[in-house]
Amino acid sequence: MSIGQTASNADRVGIAVAAMVFTDLTLSIADAIIKVTISDMPLSQFILLRSCATLPLLISILKWRSPQVSLRPNHPGWAILRSSLLLSSLLIYYASLPRLDFSMAAAVYYTIPLFITLFAAFWIREPVGVQGWVGVALGFVGVLLMLKPQAGDLGVHAVMPLVSAILYALAMVLTRTKSRGESPFVLALIFNVIAIGLGGGASLATVMAGSEGGQSLFMGAWIPMGWTQWALIGFLSMTMLIGSVGTAIAYQWGPSSIISTWDFSYLAFAVLWGVVLFSERLDAASILGIVLIALAGIIVIRR
Repeated sequence: MSIGQTASNADRVGIAVAAMVFTDLTLSIADAIIKVTISDMPLSQFILLRSCATLPLLISILKWRSPQVSLRPNHPGWAILRSSLLLSSLLIYYASLPRLDFSMAAAVYYTIPLFITLFAAFWIREPVGVQGWVGVALGFVGVLLMLKPQAGDLGVHAVMPLVSAILYALAMVLTRTKSRGESPFVLALIFNVIAIGLGGGASLATVMAGSEGGQSLFMGAWIPMGWTQWALIGFLSMTMLIGSVGTAIAYQWGPSSIISTWDFSYLAFAVLWGVVLFSERLDAASILGIVLIALAGIIVIRR
């Protein structure tokens, strides 16, 4: 059965899939950079500066492309909840990156499609079909092959991407159900406003606490910023913009069960960067995992 027969008339599945894959490529590059740099910078500083750089660009694009669109979402409560879940997910995932191999963190994180499909099937009764379930199951087996979980090996840090995955899945189902009619740029705008509020509040709390506040990955004294750091923030701001808008477009224009399977492409990119940039070994099981993930995408897109 073709996608056109399974998706609603309002869906544009081809564009949604392309948006998801491109978004995953962009975000995987950004996360590889974050893994290297974030250990020296408190997350509160990072998200505040990145969102401050992203917000004016978002507003300019929105006013240029869609001047008639209000900056206020149609359903502020749902937009705020969606963005809060998404921001919490990203912060927890970022916090895990310095402590885990990139490929392992991505593998645990990419239980996302499983949770999205479960939430979509049982919460909003979105039809998945036998082939859809087979595709998602194969993709999940691929993730397990790459993770190779063993008793006693999964500590708190390994669980962090799993918690992040659950929060992300909830945010994406909300995008599909409660924020489908919203402009992706407005959703990205809300996300960055909340990020600025959280990052600014945490930074202010650090200043008020002084030396007694201590240092942690999320809160702590700001590190000095040179041209390299500012250029990095600028680049990561662009990736945040692409990620925020691209993800919203993908889940607005395509069924969650299809888009979530193609969302596995992030895992393949993460493994690639793990091998190329961090010298992580890619064994036979990991290669088989990538093949299963690709096969899962083909099965779901052709159902």
